[in-house]
Amino acid sequence: MSDPTSHPSELIHATYRLRADATQAEQLARFIAYEQTVELPERLITSPHLLDNVVGKVEALDADGPDHFRAQIAYNAELASGQLGQLVNLLYGNVSMGEGIRLVGVDLPPSVLAQFRGPSHGVEGIRALLGVYDRPLLATAVKPRGLSDAELGRLAGQFALGGGDIVKDDQNLVSSDFESFKRRVDACAKAVAAANQQTGRNTLYFPHLAAPDQDLDQYAEFVLELGLRGVLMCPLVLGLDRVRQLNQRYGLICMAHPAMSGAFTQSRDHGMAHDVLLGSLFRLAGADISVFPAPGGRFPYSASECADLAAALRSPMGSLPQSLPSPAGGMSFESLPGLCADYGNDAVLLIGGSLQAHDADLSVGTASYLHRIRDICGEQLEPPQREWVSSCEFDSAIPGGEGVHTLLKFLDDFRWAHREDRQYKSNEDDFAHVRRVELIGRHGEQADFDLRYFEIEPGGYTSLEKHLHTHVILTARGRGVLVTDQLQEQLSPMDVAYVKPLEVHQLRNEGEEPFGFFCIVDRERDRPMRP
Repeated sequence: MSDPTSHPSELIHATYRLRADATQAEQLARFIAYEQTVELPERLITSPHLLDNVVGKVEALDADGPDHFRAQIAYNAELASGQLGQLVNLLYGNVSMGEGIRLVGVDLPPSVLAQFRGPSHGVEGIRALLGVYDRPLLATAVKPRGLSDAELGRLAGQFALGGGDIVKDDQNLVSSDFESFKRRVDACAKAVAAANQQTGRNTLYFPHLAAPDQDLDQYAEFVLELGLRGVLMCPLVLGLDRVRQLNQRYGLICMAHPAMSGAFTQSRDHGMAHDVLLGSLFRLAGADISVFPAPGGRFPYSASECADLAAALRSPMGSLPQSLPSPAGGMSFESLPGLCADYGNDAVLLIGGSLQAHDADLSVGTASYLHRIRDICGEQLEPPQREWVSSCEFDSAIPGGEGVHTLLKFLDDFRWAHREDRQYKSNEDDFAHVRRVELIGRHGEQADFDLRYFEIEPGGYTSLEKHLHTHVILTARGRGVLVTDQLQEQLSPMDVAYVKPLEVHQLRNEGEEPFGFFCIVDRERDRPMRP
């Protein structure tokens, strides 16, 4: 382990607020520095290596009101081990069991921030999907639990018809099994999609991803199969690192709910500051949107605490995208001017009960709230971001098919009787110089798979993508390159390659002759997505 004192940028700086008098404060700060790193009394640590490279360093200790001090302690960044769980453990693991110690600030160096992807979409990605700029976004929750799937779907659809931006499941909408989850989510998704067809906009629906840990991936995959773009998750219920893993694996927008956070934040002399937990740590876990109680609502959050939290979600953190603060609870039509002033345009105003109470028809209430927000902030609308086009799926509709044939006779230059070529040029360089022939599966054959032929011209490439379904690739002509997130392999005629679920991959032709290959995929499959 390197000497952190010679690399100041490789230090993690943590700030603690201590409830102690002047004599106790220094002793307590030193206790934290040792307890969080070596977990032994000072007298037992005599090794220069441990003292220089492992033990935390108390860098500052300043009075912070009567019987309170702020201690800044530096930790070697390598002690975080590149893991979110270990970072939390390093910052507040053992000392969380003590008294009068509150973590109120964290400053992470580039080497630690580089270990995390953070939000998969961030502010700009969410706005692009919606096509909404220059105002706060309006969100609501479908609730209460106990309504039928049809009733929940009706609420979601009405909100979308009124022009709302994001409709999420209430965090209490937790299904007892996968089939009931599918029915509820399908009902809400269809209602929102139907409304979007009418309005021409792109209201987003986020189901609550909540299930036994071993089932979470199945639930997330169903969300992807429906073409939904995000989910609601409770990071402190599921686990911070589990949420980070789900975000990284599936690339869905993560709206993070603060359930259980009060156990960490609500004591002023213990736990973590709101901006540390719901801001910095949630952002590291991949929260694109972080929900928190607005001041003046049911929970005692102060205006300054909420302002600090919003700042933590937006402030620079290496290359991590900014996240959207989402004040919620206790907000009304009359409070909209203050909310817009306090949080600015880059925020999600999550309004539930007062929106439902505004009018019996939720679409009318939603339109009224949006009209007021536009009066205050203005608005710029653009076409919602188009659905990304994959080289595997372009021009996929074959009306009526081209017929079932026992034999597809092989013709010159890798073409087949009864089958047409399909070529497409992407306007955004997603892929280039690709032609595709649908051989078996899309023409009425009773098959559970599709057999397709792709050919890439010299200098061409397929889209860089990932998907849940697997690929089997059989090289037919020429030579090409298979690039995945793990390797880069040369493919020659008769080579067979297997692409695993959610493995990022691309095929390229870096030679001077056409590169052709057969591809076998499931007949029923999810749509590819960007890495």
